[in-house]
Amino acid sequence: MIALEDVAAPIAMLAGAFERAISKAGIKAYQIALSDLTPDELTTATEAALKTCRFMPSPAELRELAGRRPLDAPAQAVLAWSAVRKAIDVHDYLVATIDFGPLVNAVIRNLGGWDTLCTATLPELDNPGWLRKRFEEVYAALAPTPAGQLQGEPLPGKLPPNYRGASHAAISIGGERPRPRLPAPGGSPSGVFAALAEEKSA
Repeated sequence: MIALEDVAAPIAMLAGAFERAISKAGIKAYQIALSDLTPDELTTATEAALKTCRFMPSPAELRELAGRRPLDAPAQAVLAWSAVRKAIDVHDYLVATIDFGPLVNAVIRNLGGWDTLCTATLPELDNPGWLRKRFEEVYAALAPTPAGQLQGEPLPGKLPPNYRGASHAAISIGGERPRPRLPAPGGSPSGVFAALAEEKSA
């Protein structure tokens, strides 16, 4: 398994080249996704990304540039759960909306919604918690479904969209941040404007 320090330098270099901020958690996510690459493969992928990519490459893109096949659904599910689990600790349900992208949003809806995850007990959440196992099962089942056919809208939190200071959190998974999307019919547009502002500030 490639070490975190071996991933940190090239990912930080890519982030600098593409003018994207990246957190320690983001670098850790890259390390999880790229853990089976050799240092030479990572170097090859990094150099290719600098020469050919117009935007900060995702872990999946780096794997392809290294000549590796995309992550299978179980590996993607583990990466997604890691982001969800961290978001529970950081954001809880005191947000207006939280967005992991269509697939993960749909998985969480299937499990009862964001509030259900945030009010779960630690034994239910943490390994070998049943929620994590169920998350991975539902993720694998929904992964082949086109995004447009999923109930993938951002997940509502406890705070109303127009509540002063309410956050509209967009969570990166493996370095990929979900794009701001229009609200569902009948929804308030304020969440989109806030999400766009957060995207710009990020």
